[in-house]
Amino acid sequence: MIVLASFALSSAAWAATCSNASLSGTYGFLHDGTDSNGTPATAAVSQITFDPTPGTFTVTTKASHDGVIATEFLTGTYTIASNCTGAGTPTGGIPFSIVVTSTGFLAVHAFSEGFAVKQGPATCTSAGVKGSYGFETTGVYLAGAPTIGPVVFIGKLKLAVNASGEGVISGRISGAEDATTMTFAEEPVTGSYEVGVDCRGRATIAPKGLSEMHFHFVVVDGGNEMLAIQTDADTIVSGSLAKGN
Repeated sequence: MIVLASFALSSAAWAATCSNASLSGTYGFLHDGTDSNGTPATAAVSQITFDPTPGTFTVTTKASHDGVIATEFLTGTYTIASNCTGAGTPTGGIPFSIVVTSTGFLAVHAFSEGFAVKQGPATCTSAGVKGSYGFETTGVYLAGAPTIGPVVFIGKLKLAVNASGEGVISGRISGAEDATTMTFAEEPVTGSYEVGVDCRGRATIAPKGLSEMHFHFVVVDGGNEMLAIQTDADTIVSGSLAKGN
């Protein structure tokens, strides 16, 4: 998440003159948070749509709160100043700060932060996102998960559609679960995926010899990237897939 947020910051539109119209349409938003002690507590991916004329937004979120997976909906208002900073106020909630970037926005709330990428002209079907992707996730597994402690994964995944029209995944991952490390040679993966017309989707990745991992994702950047969280109980894990060779 730190690396991804830093990348987003590097593209900030500091020289631009902004307004509410600078955030218009639909974005994927990957965000996480800690408790007051700095312990990871939340991982979430949202699909947020801005309407600049009334200055309103709507959000659908899939989140892990201390390992409990939930789907959440909210609405709110937002304002963007000419210097490309602003604020959003969820209905009945606490405002969050916004910085507009050339690809989306950055946001910070109490004990949480994240970045967003515009959806773009994505073809949101399983066939529309097929191809090879780099994959990365980071987070923690809690008591009740197959292992306990920090986890990180990177990999290369191929998304394809079989003769029955079903999305299938193949590839390899590398990473670590607490003190146990894995290499690409050791960890071939298989799996499946499905993308809805709303550009939200689900994926299952099954590393050899390990438990299946389930994800919820949002398609962004015209189908070149997906923002995701793991949706298995007792996990607080987020990451992304970026199209490659």
